[in-house]
Amino acid sequence: MRSMRNIEIDFDIHKLIEKDRRNFEETPNTVLRRLLGLSVSREQTTGPTGQSNEENQPMEGAWTGKGITLPAGTQLRMNYLGQQYFGVIKDASWFVGEKRFLSPSAAAGKSVRTKSGYPTLLNGWNYWQVKRPSDERWQSLKALRNSV
Repeated sequence: MRSMRNIEIDFDIHKLIEKDRRNFEETPNTVLRRLLGLSVSREQTTGPTGQSNEENQPMEGAWTGKGITLPAGTQLRMNYLGQQYFGVIKDASWFVGEKRFLSPSAAAGKSVRTKSGYPTLLNGWNYWQVKRPSDERWQSLKALRNSV
């Protein structure tokens, strides 16, 4: 274990660290090491179970939420009111167009409009389909989550 020191940071720095956390088990130190381009050990990238993804290896740029890890490059698609929306996972985030989101629900709700043209709240787990780089077919995010 490395020697740790306490440092003072302002609230804006704290918010940036929290924004870039990949999961709740990831420590602020691990986030900073990754953002600064320093090596991150396996112990630093895994949670209490010791697993960070299916292969038990850290995944750079992967998004993790509710027990699901989507590697960077995962394709995203959603149909809402007959309109198709597409995105991709990169930098541990959901990108729909040029907009970055931290969760499937944020990506769904902020990307679509109701028939009347208003923004809406959607449970993205119910709407998005994903195709990971190793997948041959699309699958619903909800089904993927239920299989864990």
